[in-house]
Amino acid sequence: MTDRSRCTDDTHTFGGSRRRYLAALLALAGGAPLAGCASESGSSPASETPAATDAATAPTGTRSTGGTDGPALGDVVEDDRLAVVAYSVGRSADFESLEVLNGDGHVVVEMGVKNTHGSEYVGVSSRGGFTLRDADGTEYHPTVAGPEPRLDAGALAPGEAARGFVTFDRVPADATGFSVDVAPTAGPGDLGRATIDLESDGEGRTLTHDFAVPVHDLGDTTEYRDTRFTADAVRTSTGDGAVTPRPGHEFVVVDITVENTADDELFVNTPVQADLKDTAGRTYDLSTDAILAFEDVAASVTVDPESSVHTALGFEVEAGLEPLYLVVDLDSIWVGGRTFYRLR
Repeated sequence: MTDRSRCTDDTHTFGGSRRRYLAALLALAGGAPLAGCASESGSSPASETPAATDAATAPTGTRSTGGTDGPALGDVVEDDRLAVVAYSVGRSADFESLEVLNGDGHVVVEMGVKNTHGSEYVGVSSRGGFTLRDADGTEYHPTVAGPEPRLDAGALAPGEAARGFVTFDRVPADATGFSVDVAPTAGPGDLGRATIDLESDGEGRTLTHDFAVPVHDLGDTTEYRDTRFTADAVRTSTGDGAVTPRPGHEFVVVDITVENTADDELFVNTPVQADLKDTAGRTYDLSTDAILAFEDVAASVTVDPESSVHTALGFEVEAGLEPLYLVVDLDSIWVGGRTFYRLR
């Protein structure tokens, strides 16, 4: 896996006119070309950027010697709304969770994206925005399967980053010369595009959060329309003996209070509306094992009119991972209800 910490003059751009508008997971956005470095860079400590849970060290090709004018692995492609980087590339054999079918396999690319706009949400299509191409020009498209953490972007808040794997299937074992076409936003009019060479290493760096929105502390109460939400406390556990996390992992349990000030019943679909993120934007979803291990961890939350509920959310992450952020989207349909808490 390749992470670059140096910001250089080789930062690339992708262009096209853009407009904003986002809805749910697939959003509408755009932007004009802008050269220069993204607002935050630098190598993260090992505790902040753990390797994928089922991934071996992925091959990253040979170092670029200047023969390729375009971006390579580790190079950041950016404009005034979005920064994108490909960190590593691997084949099916590098991932225990992938099987080769009918002689064809998978190519797995670890991607990072970041909203570089100072005040607007930017929507990112995790699957539709990436196309793998081999030396013969054959195109391959992302599949919903693949190793975790997968790239989980959606509508990114200003300064928010996302990082994860994009998996392409039905790739012949003898295919070589890979590149990935990047057009991660969707919307009307012309869209910015770039092609990243996956056979060479560049001089990019790791994208991390540089939030331009409030990040709350434990105990803070936030409000969105008729909902008041508080992340009360955080605790960790290795389970109860019957249900335990994977080796090297721990359960992170967040105690929360949800208050409904409306006249109608409130339903919070926590698997969709709550997750954890590390500093590079890897996403950790609600853990089924944590729900089984703790009686107070809920799969969803229903709150009666003008009342409140005390419950908990459970996740599984690498032991000691920090910093760690709870991300709660209090409005899963429209953009704007995304709230961030720093847990540790």
